[in-house]
Amino acid sequence: MCVYCFAMGNVTQVAFQLDNDSLAAVDALAEHVATSRAEVLRIAVRELLARRREALIDEQLASGYGVTALGDEQVLQADRSVEGLSAADLDW
Repeated sequence: MCVYCFAMGNVTQVAFQLDNDSLAAVDALAEHVATSRAEVLRIAVRELLARRREALIDEQLASGYGVTALGDEQVLQADRSVEGLSAADLDW
Protein backbone atom coordinates (compact mmCIF):
# COMPACT_ATOMS: atom_id res chain seq x y z
CA MET A 1 0.00 0.00 0.00
CA CYS A 2 1.27 3.47 -0.88
CA VAL A 3 1.83 5.44 2.37
CA TYR A 4 1.96 8.74 0.47
CA CYS A 5 -1.36 7.98 -1.24
CA PHE A 6 -2.99 7.07 2.08
CA ALA A 7 -1.79 10.29 3.73
CA MET A 8 -2.95 12.47 0.86
CA GLY A 9 -6.38 10.90 0.40
CA ASN A 10 -8.07 11.92 -2.83
CA VAL A 11 -5.57 14.08 -4.65
CA THR A 12 -4.98 15.34 -8.15
CA GLN A 13 -1.55 16.26 -9.38
CA VAL A 14 -1.46 19.80 -10.74
CA ALA A 15 1.24 21.25 -12.95
CA PHE A 16 1.62 24.99 -13.34
CA GLN A 17 4.23 27.57 -14.15
CA LEU A 18 5.84 29.85 -11.59
CA ASP A 19 8.33 32.62 -12.19
CA ASN A 20 11.91 31.92 -11.09
CA ASP A 21 11.95 34.51 -8.30
CA SER A 22 8.80 33.10 -6.71
CA LEU A 23 10.08 29.55 -7.06
CA ALA A 24 13.36 30.52 -5.39
CA ALA A 25 11.40 32.11 -2.53
CA VAL A 26 9.26 28.96 -2.16
CA ASP A 27 12.39 26.79 -2.12
CA ALA A 28 14.04 29.03 0.51
CA LEU A 29 10.92 28.89 2.65
CA ALA A 30 10.73 25.11 2.30
CA GLU A 31 14.35 24.79 3.38
CA HIS A 32 13.80 27.17 6.30
CA VAL A 33 10.81 25.25 7.67
CA ALA A 34 12.28 21.84 6.77
CA THR A 35 9.55 20.78 4.41
CA SER A 36 9.11 20.30 0.69
CA ARG A 37 8.34 22.75 -2.07
CA ALA A 38 5.05 20.95 -2.66
CA GLU A 39 4.04 21.24 1.00
CA VAL A 40 4.77 24.97 1.01
CA LEU A 41 2.53 25.37 -2.05
CA ARG A 42 -0.23 23.20 -0.53
CA ILE A 43 -0.17 25.28 2.66
CA ALA A 44 -0.26 28.51 0.64
CA VAL A 45 -3.29 27.33 -1.35
CA ARG A 46 -5.13 26.16 1.79
CA GLU A 47 -4.46 29.49 3.53
CA LEU A 48 -5.61 31.48 0.50
CA LEU A 49 -8.80 29.43 0.27
CA ALA A 50 -9.45 29.79 4.02
CA ARG A 51 -9.00 33.58 3.84
CA ARG A 52 -11.35 33.75 0.86
CA ARG A 53 -13.96 31.64 2.68
CA GLU A 54 -13.71 33.90 5.75
CA ALA A 55 -14.07 37.00 3.58
CA LEU A 56 -17.20 35.57 1.94
CA ILE A 57 -18.70 34.75 5.35
CA ASP A 58 -17.91 38.28 6.55
CA GLU A 59 -19.60 39.71 3.45
CA GLN A 60 -22.67 37.54 4.05
CA LEU A 61 -22.88 38.58 7.70
CA ALA A 62 -22.50 42.25 6.84
CA SER A 63 -25.10 41.93 4.13
CA GLY A 64 -27.52 40.10 6.40
CA TYR A 65 -27.27 42.65 9.16
CA GLY A 66 -27.32 45.61 6.81
CA VAL A 67 -30.38 44.64 4.80
CA THR A 68 -32.93 44.98 7.57
CA ALA A 69 -33.43 48.63 8.40
CA LEU A 70 -35.65 49.59 11.28
CA GLY A 71 -39.08 50.82 10.30
CA ASP A 72 -40.68 53.92 11.81
CA GLU A 73 -42.71 51.83 14.28
CA GLN A 74 -39.60 49.92 15.40
CA VAL A 75 -37.67 53.15 15.93
CA LEU A 76 -40.58 54.56 17.97
CA GLN A 77 -40.71 51.40 20.12
CA ALA A 78 -36.96 51.52 20.71
CA ASP A 79 -37.13 55.18 21.71
CA ARG A 80 -39.99 54.44 24.13
CA SER A 81 -38.00 51.57 25.65
CA VAL A 82 -35.02 53.83 26.27
CA GLU A 83 -37.27 56.54 27.71
CA GLY A 84 -38.98 54.00 30.00
CA LEU A 85 -35.69 52.66 31.28
CA SER A 86 -34.38 56.18 31.87
CA ALA A 87 -37.56 57.18 33.73
CA ALA A 88 -37.43 54.07 35.93
CA ASP A 89 -34.12 55.27 37.41
CA LEU A 90 -33.00 51.69 38.02
CA ASP A 91 -29.94 51.00 40.14
CA TRP A 92 -28.13 48.42 38.00
